[in-house]
Amino acid sequence: MIAALFDCDGALFSAQFGRGLLKFAAIHGRRRIVWSYYGSLLIPLFLRKLKLISQETYSRKVIANLAWLIKGWDEKESQSAFEWLVNDYLLPTQHTEVIDKLRAHQAEGHKVILVSAQFLPTLKLLGKHFNADEVIGTNVEKRGNSFTGRIIPPVITGQDKNMRVGEFFFNNHIEIDWKSSYAYADSITDLELLSLEGNPVAVYPDSKLNSIAKMKQWEVIGFPKT
Repeated sequence: MIAALFDCDGALFSAQFGRGLLKFAAIHGRRRIVWSYYGSLLIPLFLRKLKLISQETYSRKVIANLAWLIKGWDEKESQSAFEWLVNDYLLPTQHTEVIDKLRAHQAEGHKVILVSAQFLPTLKLLGKHFNADEVIGTNVEKRGNSFTGRIIPPVITGQDKNMRVGEFFFNNHIEIDWKSSYAYADSITDLELLSLEGNPVAVYPDSKLNSIAKMKQWEVIGFPKT
């Protein structure tokens, strides 16, 4: 079986899940929490600038703290927010050439998996929209009918993407021909995911990933991010 793994934010579309969630929260009476979120990233950002923590460690903090924004939301409130994020914020910014690749893989009968750090509720909506075979994303904790404001570790980024992808295929007894498989991603934090497959594709890559893609002669779709 051939797999086609797709990162989402920055790859399938240009918009970012986190920015959309911050925008929704600010519009809907959670501006104070939004500012608290930004404040929580000042020290990690400073440490990142000094190269005392990795980009992956910083990215995990960025995603994990986004759960503050949905604390206390029940099923009705969260569904409204997540549907807005997908339908009104993310999907209008689709990269058509990447979507064409996804559809081509489906036509070939390949296993199409969405692998993203974004929260599972939105990723499931995206998976349904694209008719993906599976979605792998960051889980968020609920108590009763409401979100607690915490994630259920890990944040699905870096090496955890590879681990969860491997677990999915192993648990479902699916043998993958990795040398013939594909991965599409835009960030240097996805380097391990791209290195897993025989056909890595850098999609609108950041500068570090673009440099590596050129050096390794990987396929590149779209212009590098500046």
